[in-house]
Amino acid sequence: MRNVCGFRLRAHALEVESSIWRGGNGHCDKCSCAAVQNEVHVLFHCQDRLDLFVCSLRRKYSFLFFPFCQSLSMEAPFLPHALPSQTVFDFLSQQHNRLCHFISDIMHYGHFLAGKDQQQTN
Repeated sequence: MRNVCGFRLRAHALEVESSIWRGGNGHCDKCSCAAVQNEVHVLFHCQDRLDLFVCSLRRKYSFLFFPFCQSLSMEAPFLPHALPSQTVFDFLSQQHNRLCHFISDIMHYGHFLAGKDQQQTN
């Protein structure tokens, strides 16, 4: 639940947020698309070039995406195009108990929780 709360409150270490206090451009360090690593990018667009774990999570939780993103395929579980903000809102507002598991898994994997970098250096 902590991961979901951190995600919703922007209390995480996604590049869009951490670049403010650490410096940098906010671009995703997990994939090669050079897009800003924000909540929408991590949920829908990141291609995770290193081990494809983010893509495998989208496959695992594909049932969460199909009501909102029919173009998401199992072969390429990411969306190369922008989504309307209403779609993102609807996705995050769905009443499915597995949504919090997906968000928690993706935030835990990517070490996107605020304070994670500080804990590793101490």
